[in-house]
Amino acid sequence: MRLSFSGAPEVAAPLHDVWPRILDPHFVAKHGPGVESVQVLDARHFKVITGFGVGSIRLRFGIDVELTEVNPPNYFTMKARGKAPGSAVEVTASLALEVLEVARTRMSWKADTDISGTVASVGARLMEGTARKLTEQFWTKFASSLAEAGPAPSGTAPLAAAAEPAAPSPMSPPAPAGPEGTPSSPPSAA
Repeated sequence: MRLSFSGAPEVAAPLHDVWPRILDPHFVAKHGPGVESVQVLDARHFKVITGFGVGSIRLRFGIDVELTEVNPPNYFTMKARGKAPGSAVEVTASLALEVLEVARTRMSWKADTDISGTVASVGARLMEGTARKLTEQFWTKFASSLAEAGPAPSGTAPLAAAAEPAAPSPMSPPAPAGPEGTPSSPPSAA
């Protein structure tokens, strides 16, 4: 099953504050549904554990994330691959930042996700609508959090080589919600 999403939310923060935070997997992770942990391997590679669920199917995915084509402070692409028992996910995504005003930035993003296995076959009817809703919620919450965070600390080293509860990248596959529209909880996923 292939899902494609895109958007261009605006954030009330200058580009120089948005860029370091968009690359900080722990800052990003706070907004991702189902994310249990992020381990930073280096500035461009992360391991993410996330719960993923559709309907009655709940899985725990291990996802390898790589930032590619990084062009500071304007653009990057990301590739992610993950597996869970009987299911797999692959994501290719891009994010471009555009200065609208001194203190306003547009985050234009696009994500293509391929989901296969049990979770795709059982949850096909529910997946797209739920994924779209959770993706929109992620970006709204993320943009608001960026605006509230204020100036990025100077000399910020956003990538620490530690595993902490967090979320992958803004383009990670969103965790479809359970039957009541609430995000699935572990053991389930991103």
